[in-house]
Amino acid sequence: MNGDLWWVPSVIVIGLVVAGVWALVGASRRRTRARLGQLSAAATELERNASSSLVRADDLVQDATDELSFAIAQFGESATREFATALATSRRQLSDAFALQQKLDDAVPDSAAERTRWNQQIVQLADEATGRLISQARDFTVKRGVERNAPRQLDELHRRLDRVFDRVASGASTLTRLGLSYSPSALAPISGNADRARTALDAARASADAAAARLAAASAEPVGQQLQAAEHALFQATQLLDAIETGEDQLHRGFANLQKALDAADTELAEARALRDGHEESDTSASLNHVIADAASVQAALREPGRPSDPAADLVTLEAAMNGLDSIRSEARNRHLRLDNARTALAGALLTARSQITVTRDFVAAHRGRVQAAARTRLAEAERQLALAVTEADPVTALDTARRAMTHATDADALARYDTH
Repeated sequence: MNGDLWWVPSVIVIGLVVAGVWALVGASRRRTRARLGQLSAAATELERNASSSLVRADDLVQDATDELSFAIAQFGESATREFATALATSRRQLSDAFALQQKLDDAVPDSAAERTRWNQQIVQLADEATGRLISQARDFTVKRGVERNAPRQLDELHRRLDRVFDRVASGASTLTRLGLSYSPSALAPISGNADRARTALDAARASADAAAARLAAASAEPVGQQLQAAEHALFQATQLLDAIETGEDQLHRGFANLQKALDAADTELAEARALRDGHEESDTSASLNHVIADAASVQAALREPGRPSDPAADLVTLEAAMNGLDSIRSEARNRHLRLDNARTALAGALLTARSQITVTRDFVAAHRGRVQAAARTRLAEAERQLALAVTEADPVTALDTARRAMTHATDADALARYDTH
């Protein structure tokens, strides 16, 4: 019996080996899954960091753009040139970072390696842009020396606020006056500027008062933030009021240009009417009459007394009407010129055709028995075409017909001379 069970130890050994192999495979798979999980978590964290870095950099670029305008107004372009260069460089880096983010967000599949590399580049670009602008903002904070010069700066700020407050009433009066002559659409870019400037000045005054209160109380709290907020609001109010003055100048210039265009339209309409009245073709005259009526109607509407004007839009409307008139008028002139040229050339064409027909007819008569039917047919057709040309009222058609007569006569002459060889 022991001899019959000799294989049992082998089976046990093989079973143990197989079990060990499966245990090793299972452990390897668990380690692989754990490693993949770690990689996935790291990739997710990297994407999150890239996204937050991009948002932070974009916000800082927007803030720095406003800050640069403010700094230029306060210190001048020469002193802010380095800031402007830094902002331009950060903008380019931010644009590159957004381009990489777009590649990550589009529908094109990306490998894990590509996504990791692009997210790392986004973080690097955004952080460099952010660090550069933070450094510049810090430099300007030092340059302003806000805390050290706060009392003197606050006095100057109050004086400037008073001066700009005086301009608000003038700006509102300007807008009211402009509203009598110009349409709401023309005033839309500046119509609310006086109110917005007043709101900005109120905010500036509140910030300045808060800074003054801290200084009066000899508080240890810094006032730089309040003074900077007041300066920024004052700068915004000044820009809004300046825009009212600039807008008024632009409206007046636009209105003057519109009046010049309307006066020029008078001349163009007069020329078009003269062309219409003297044109020989009824269809062309009718087309001219139609566009003249349209253009004159637009011109009259734009000149209507008491009508609020939008110079830019009105000029576009007038130019569209006059362009339509000019197109038809140019076509009519070309047709008129073609008629004149045809009329001038017709006399010579008729004379040439008659002369050739006479020469060919005399040759055929002199060789009556030898000239064949083909030459005589061409000659007859030439005489018929000449007769049509003489009676045709349209000089262009008459000229074409006379030239056909000449062609037939020339062909007839060549055939006749060939027949007589």
